[in-house]
Amino acid sequence: SFFGTGQTVDCGVDHTGIPTDVPDADQERWLAIFLRFDRLLSEPRNDGNSQQIFFRREESFELLVRQAPPGPQGAAPQVPLEPDELLLCDVRRRPGQTQILEPDIDVSRRQAFVFARAEAVEIASRLWNILSPAVPTVQAALDEVDAELTDHFEGTARRHPAAHIDYVPHGFVASDTVQAAIDEVVDDLSSAEDGHAGATRIGADAVPGTPHALPATNVDTQLSQLLTWLNEHLAQAAGAHHASAIAAAPHHYLESTSVQAQLQELASDLASQTAESAGASRIGAEAVSGTPHDLPAGSLAAQLSQLLAALNTHSNAADNAHPATAISIADPGDKLAANHVEAALTEVADAFDDDHYRANEPHAGQHRAIHQPVLADTGRVLLWDAQGVGAPQARLRVYADSDSIWFTLNAAWNGAAWVRDESEYHAAGFRFSRFEFEFLQQDALDAPFVTWSRIWRLPMNGESNSALSTVGTIREQGRLGMEGTNTHSAARTMALGGAVTFRSRFPATPSSITLAPNITSNGWQGTPTVYFPDRDGFGFYAYQNAAAGSTIWWFGKYDAIA
Repeated sequence: SFFGTGQTVDCGVDHTGIPTDVPDADQERWLAIFLRFDRLLSEPRNDGNSQQIFFRREESFELLVRQAPPGPQGAAPQVPLEPDELLLCDVRRRPGQTQILEPDIDVSRRQAFVFARAEAVEIASRLWNILSPAVPTVQAALDEVDAELTDHFEGTARRHPAAHIDYVPHGFVASDTVQAAIDEVVDDLSSAEDGHAGATRIGADAVPGTPHALPATNVDTQLSQLLTWLNEHLAQAAGAHHASAIAAAPHHYLESTSVQAQLQELASDLASQTAESAGASRIGAEAVSGTPHDLPAGSLAAQLSQLLAALNTHSNAADNAHPATAISIADPGDKLAANHVEAALTEVADAFDDDHYRANEPHAGQHRAIHQPVLADTGRVLLWDAQGVGAPQARLRVYADSDSIWFTLNAAWNGAAWVRDESEYHAAGFRFSRFEFEFLQQDALDAPFVTWSRIWRLPMNGESNSALSTVGTIREQGRLGMEGTNTHSAARTMALGGAVTFRSRFPATPSSITLAPNITSNGWQGTPTVYFPDRDGFGFYAYQNAAAGSTIWWFGKYDAIA
């Protein structure tokens, strides 16, 4: 088909009538002009049912203007290509522009005026060795190439054998492939051949020592030297030093002349319970001062006898005990004001009465209220630690800092980071303050962490406070749909669309939004296009050909990941 070059295209609006102006001074927008097949309907007539039809349906075309969302100058996105249309050129629009000039027109993406889908082009694969496409078409062959490359790059199949990977010989390895080099290294290191043992291949640095030292060399040489020294030592009398062969001079009450005999004599003397020569009489003790008693320097036996005499004298005194008012408390600390035992007991009982039930309770000692003082001036302090049934992954802790209260499971604060009780389980918790509420979760199982990997935050005092705002990798799935009716008496291209608002505010614009159909009307083509996504939601639209008086629809689901 041919058409004249004097075609006029209005770039002020797109094919749906939406203006293409650029809203911000520092942005730009790309337009795309497509050529699409059409038919000119003419010569209306009435058929046998008295319905008006168009007798002539001439082949024709139409020019469509599609627009992409605005973006920063130099980085604005271009309009995606359409499967059933040909791209003639791209047009750049700038703020306040009233005229399209030649520098604004880009033909680098112009498509050839030939529609030939890859699945419609046949190939001959009979002599191929690797590729086996399901059907003999270019598309199937390309799919097969992609599958083979994917298996190769991911290492699931088509891996290179180690024998096919080159290796540059180095050191004692002379092989030129990875497989041969590894085999050579294993053989050399496991060798027990005299003069070529594996230990000769392993270096060893110098080891200082007295009277012997090892120079820097290989492991085989150092092992040989150590064996020589060991054999020289064991070759001496009796092959080793026995305690009975080591002389010892008699000393004090030890009369034996060898280490073995003196150790046996010492053990017997210290274990002795014989009067006047018990083991305690062999052990000296220094003087110990005290009031009203002290212990002079002497043997341990003498000091034990003196302590026993003093204790018996005390136990035989009147009433055999000290009144509580007579037992003083030298340093009551910051918890008690009393300076003797009786007053301290009274003070403790009064404190117990303040915060505990004492009567008419099935379990004595229950708290009415738990009062805690200031535990620290700064940082985060532990208020409660509960282990429940003993499972470390469910250990509950409650912390407080200057702004918030933290409830955590399987996470303890060490002053600088959170540490798991059980490293094989995730950690979780929640935090609340006067301004916001957060659910917390850490799904990585690595070292201690400072920042939680996932956070669901309700900013109660924020400008927007009706939904949770997320932090970290978040995935949301939901429903969307569109429906329209062609009320004209002829087929028309219909523009359908809508918008989705996420249930939570994503931390940023989702990195991936995937649409999948649940049910569509007959003749529906393709998948709706996602338009202008941000952290709160996205728009979607589709252009569909609808027969006269027909209704078309698409209902499906979305999967958004940030």
